[in-house]
Amino acid sequence: MSTPYPFTAIVGQDDLRLGLLLNAVSPAVGGVLVRGEKGTAKSTAVRALAALMPEVSVVPGCRFSCDPVSPDPACPDGPHAEAAGVSRAARTVELPVGASEDRLVGALDIERALS
Repeated sequence: MSTPYPFTAIVGQDDLRLGLLLNAVSPAVGGVLVRGEKGTAKSTAVRALAALMPEVSVVPGCRFSCDPVSPDPACPDGPHAEAAGVSRAARTVELPVGASEDRLVGALDIERALS
């Protein structure tokens, strides 16, 4: 795998960089929609930031990357036996523009959406 472009070397994309950094610091922001003309370093910026993210600890064999410290009791791969987590690199997920939360996770959490 090649070395990604350095995030700090991306210039002229202040709003994009700020949005990505804010989402990295606080995922409760809810994600970043990155759009723009072809060749404006959209994918480059996302991949560069993903390379800076720390590794995450996950339950071995869980398709949903449950946290080994507090696994989700509703996980379809669970219940998870008490085991040490394994570390892996953070993943980058590219979604089509028309993807909605209910199509991704199967159901929309109305209470969370309205809060």
